[in-house]
Amino acid sequence: MNPFPHQTKKGKGSFLRANQEAGDTRMKLVKNEPGNSDFGWIGRGIEVNGDIAFSDRLQVDGKTHGKLTSESGTLIIGESGLIEAQVDVGVCVVHGTVHGNLIARSKLEIRRSGRVHGDVITPVLLVEEGALFNGAIRMSQEAGSRLLEEVRLSEAESEGRRQASGA
Repeated sequence: MNPFPHQTKKGKGSFLRANQEAGDTRMKLVKNEPGNSDFGWIGRGIEVNGDIAFSDRLQVDGKTHGKLTSESGTLIIGESGLIEAQVDVGVCVVHGTVHGNLIARSKLEIRRSGRVHGDVITPVLLVEEGALFNGAIRMSQEAGSRLLEEVRLSEAESEGRRQASGA
């Protein structure tokens, strides 16, 4: 019997902790060993209602309703995954379906089986052929400056190679 009914052991050194505040249930992956990355998974047939916060990686193959947040973590929505939520994460890879507005602070990838219905804010967007995206997109200033910086770096490398080869 678990002496801590509000905690469930999840892998070595980490716990899935449920907090109940004013009738709201929040699930949070808590790491006890710094330096190790944790991977959370909501499998097929599992439905989660409420706010979900994670730090490293979360894969959703089931259904979630509410809000998904992570400052810099990666959200992977599997082909059977259905998200009906507001999403604010570092990186988002969509193989399934998202209904709701989505913020991907680093990158959003919508794979060929992916479906996104909602507005998106991201600096980098990848949409594969066959994917579906219905909504507005806003690419932040950070994306433009990052792209310009990458172009300048590649031009500088090309120039450096030309000079080194004596051309």
